[in-house]
Amino acid sequence: MDFEVTVVGAGVVGSFLACLLAQNGISVCLLDRRNTFNTSISSRYQGRTSAINLSSINLLKKLELWSIIKKEGTPFNRIYVWDSKGTTPLEFLAEEIDQEELGYVFSTNSILTSLNKILRSSKKISLELNKELSSIQVKEKLATISFADGKSISSRLLVGADGINSTLRKLANIKTRTWSYNQIAYFALLKTEKFHSNTAWQTFTPTGPIAFLPFDIKGKPNISLVWSAEKTFASKLQLLQDKEFINKLEEETEFILGKITLEDKIQSFPLNQLHAKSYFSNRVVLVGDAAHSLHPLAGQGLNLGLADVMSLSDKIIKARRKGKDFGSKEILLNYERSRKNHNLSMTALMEVFKHGFENSSPWLNISRNLAFKIASENKWLKKRFIRKAAGIM
Repeated sequence: MDFEVTVVGAGVVGSFLACLLAQNGISVCLLDRRNTFNTSISSRYQGRTSAINLSSINLLKKLELWSIIKKEGTPFNRIYVWDSKGTTPLEFLAEEIDQEELGYVFSTNSILTSLNKILRSSKKISLELNKELSSIQVKEKLATISFADGKSISSRLLVGADGINSTLRKLANIKTRTWSYNQIAYFALLKTEKFHSNTAWQTFTPTGPIAFLPFDIKGKPNISLVWSAEKTFASKLQLLQDKEFINKLEEETEFILGKITLEDKIQSFPLNQLHAKSYFSNRVVLVGDAAHSLHPLAGQGLNLGLADVMSLSDKIIKARRKGKDFGSKEILLNYERSRKNHNLSMTALMEVFKHGFENSSPWLNISRNLAFKIASENKWLKKRFIRKAAGIM
């Protein structure tokens, strides 16, 4: 055996898992088909961002990473949601659940840069980057991964953290349920005329939700855009020049933050939903987007992945301390039970939100207005919404 655990996928979720296991004395091989840590200083704050909730922040604290990375994120203590069709707006405040913040917004690149320092300094972690998987083989209590170059490594457990198109999941023949949201997500870095007020802004339009996340760079207020546009509408956006795109964005968001300036290039990707029918197979287990992927409208994707990491690492560490086989069906089934229902319920909730706001039925509009009004005025219900968003249920 070369390692106790092999983690496939060196993104944020896989890297966090490797760090947690190594912190508890477990030997880990972290591998990826590309070098996810190959980011320059100039690109550190570019690309996609993620909203990290309070539960995920506790994981950062466990790794003693929070004090290092905190200064690179932007806190938000308010969530403001409105509907372009005139629904009563919803406002969620951190103070309503006795917290200073509801979460922080980070650049994915900056998180990976900070994790890279821990990974490379750990004696328990071996990094294998730019490695392409070709096959896996399981014999008794050992799982072996073979690479395209003919080399191989073995361990007691293989963890798939390699995203929605997971190679390891396919090699392990783990089936999925998947479908397209028929939307394209656009993301970009913006500068707005009005200050973001440490608020995560979100509006629902007939052609898809738009989110403005507060994201400051070197003390200068900025906004991270996530615009999930229905495909027919997205095809029209695709034809627009940058200035025209921004003009349309200002219009769709009702100039809530005033005039907008584009600070970086506009990028896009298709939105798909996926959920693995099982989270594990013979000595192979899935975490993050390899197990489940959902609509980004509530910004919960990475938080669900990190919750997977906390649950799986806990199961592995406790089993190892008791001398149990942490790659056994018993341990992996316990992990699946701890996460699957929660992830499915969050996926279902996002489906309700998405379809509820897309539908133009007047009766649904009335129901939606009533639901917003109840959620806004019922203090107990509102607190539950806020605590769920913050990850402290």
